Amino acid sequence: MEWILLIIAVLLFFTILLMFSTLHIELQFVHRNDNSDVQIKLRMYRFLRYTLKIPLIQFDAKDRAIKVKEEKQASMGNKKKKKKRITFRQFKNQYKSFRSMLVHVRNFYHIIRHFLSKIKVENISWHSAIGLGEASASAIAAGSLWGVKGVVLQLINTFFILKGNPSVSVIPVFQGMHSETRFSCMVSFKIGHAIVVMLKIMKAWRGSKNSSRVNNEYMTGGM
Repeated sequence: MEWILLIIAVLLFFTILLMFSTLHIELQFVHRNDNSDVQIKLRMYRFLRYTLKIPLIQFDAKDRAIKVKEEKQASMGNKKKKKKRITFRQFKNQYKSFRSMLVHVRNFYHIIRHFLSKIKVENISWHSAIGLGEASASAIAAGSLWGVKGVVLQLINTFFILKGNPSVSVIPVFQGMHSETRFSCMVSFKIGHAIVVMLKIMKAWRGSKNSSRVNNEYMTGGM
């Protein structure tokens, strides 16, 4: 009996610890002409780390697919490399699943909106350079890119908790074709908030399915 109580106490302790723990996510995206690199670092406390590197992203127009090379590394583990192929059909299926969730989960937007309001975004650095071969076209493209960045940053400030002043720049390149973007930021949130959101979505999903079943039984005259 004492061992059971001890195990329950330990599990309860780690559950409470996890609920109040903060997950830090460092995002880095680098694009230069035809090459794009993505790096995602997850950190919880100082000893739990996980890094996901996507050093190469290529678009295959013939097969309408994206070829991705991944490199994963945990805080205590070996590096793992693998290749992925993401097709248009997979994107379509994921979109259908998301639409199904929106239909079946009541107040989905409000649940997600409340969770996003708890997420902190800081250390935003977004620098770009663009050139279209002509001075006038490059200047117009740079101005348009400034406008896009302004809208994106305003959305981040609206839906998230934006900390600090973002570092943003756009440089027009007047000689030749050029496209370059470097973006990085730090995102953090409480694990407990994410768990609560998942529980709310599951509860709303089950409630919607039960309600749909009752309505179907009523329409068909079932009991």
